[in-house]
Amino acid sequence: MLFSVFDENKSLLLEKNMEEFAPRIDPEDAGFQESNRMHAMNGYVYGNLPGLVMKEGEKVRWYQLALGTEVDLHTPHWHGNTLTSDGHRVDVLNLLPATHATVDMAPDNPGVWMYHCHVNDHIEAGMMASYTVLPKAAKAGAKPAAKR
Repeated sequence: MLFSVFDENKSLLLEKNMEEFAPRIDPEDAGFQESNRMHAMNGYVYGNLPGLVMKEGEKVRWYQLALGTEVDLHTPHWHGNTLTSDGHRVDVLNLLPATHATVDMAPDNPGVWMYHCHVNDHIEAGMMASYTVLPKAAKAGAKPAAKR
């Protein structure tokens, strides 16, 4: 999983896109500039990351990576299940820019769970996803009922 803040203000297509889609926007406006910083997990924002599905008891290895600048201090956090990192049971990690961590999970709590960066402004800016743990008896392709 790559945690990174992508700055679309640096896009080679910014000027062209502004001419076509936002001709009245001031590119120096601080709010506009912040709206162009994508706080992403594997390039996805606001819970749109697909494919994080596993079965209860399955051995799952998570590769975590942070790239970028001083804004790329990330704390991946898993709700609902724990992982092992260097022999310790954890549910959150610390990642600095250009660092990585490998952690293992044997999920024992079926459901759809939040997975996100725990830095407050990163959560607010969309650095969040969900992962699904299917019950052992579930058939392939099945989805668990939502927890209340």
